[in-house]
Amino acid sequence: MKYFFTIKDGRIDNIIQSAESKPPAYGVGWHKAPKDWYGAHGDPIEHFDPKTWRKFTEDELVKQGKLIDNRGIWYDKITCRKKEIKDYGVKAHKNWTQVAPIKNEIYQFFNGERWIVNENEKRRAEREKRLCDLKAQVDDAERKIIRPLRAMQKNRATEADLKRFNDLDTFIESLRPEITHLEEELHSD
Repeated sequence: MKYFFTIKDGRIDNIIQSAESKPPAYGVGWHKAPKDWYGAHGDPIEHFDPKTWRKFTEDELVKQGKLIDNRGIWYDKITCRKKEIKDYGVKAHKNWTQVAPIKNEIYQFFNGERWIVNENEKRRAEREKRLCDLKAQVDDAERKIIRPLRAMQKNRATEADLKRFNDLDTFIESLRPEITHLEEELHSD
């Protein structure tokens, strides 16, 4: 069986298979394909050798500058998300880079050449986390202080209730200066 094809707008258009060794009688512009032809509808003509109609390999097309090769691992410059391009001809988005981000570092940005840790954001996040942890400790201690406080209000507090109240109150008050300091620092940023 022989293959014949037409070209339209610089691409392979119609393809037929025929037992005849001549192009079809209906219409002009038919080209005979070689035996090992691997053309498909829509293939750009520039991907074929115009003398033999043999399809160039993808590596040959890359060398000729007719096909882009962005295969490999890419990273989004904003989210650091990894994307793998496995095929030829896929354009890399302008927000992608092949420079890998810093491992286990969420406070980073791409400066056009490399990934840089945003130390200010990192310090701010660490202070916010510390402030949340301290407030959570205060909330927990305040929940625990309710029982001895109620016992004291009803004049039925035991020595253990008084000790528990004093220990929790001292603990809460010991955290307040650091909480105030962190809140002021974060407010001034």
